[in-house]
Amino acid sequence: MWPESENTEDLLHQAKDGDEQAVEQLLSAHREPLRRMIGLRLDPALAARVDASDIVQGVLLEAHSRLRDYLLNPKMPFHL
Repeated sequence: MWPESENTEDLLHQAKDGDEQAVEQLLSAHREPLRRMIGLRLDPALAARVDASDIVQGVLLEAHSRLRDYLLNPKMPFHL
């Protein structure tokens, strides 16, 4: 379901070196798997009011804002 970990690791190393294109590729690669996971877990009552894509957008914005801290101390796999 998630992008290949080897590719993710390469992108994380490039992002740590300041490569903004790698950050974009990293988040883009995780967008669709994340949307599917949210869509599967979203309560039907909530799904009637909010779209999974809107939640994904918020999650990716938050991930982007916290990426620098994660890169300094990655305690868990990126997709988590």
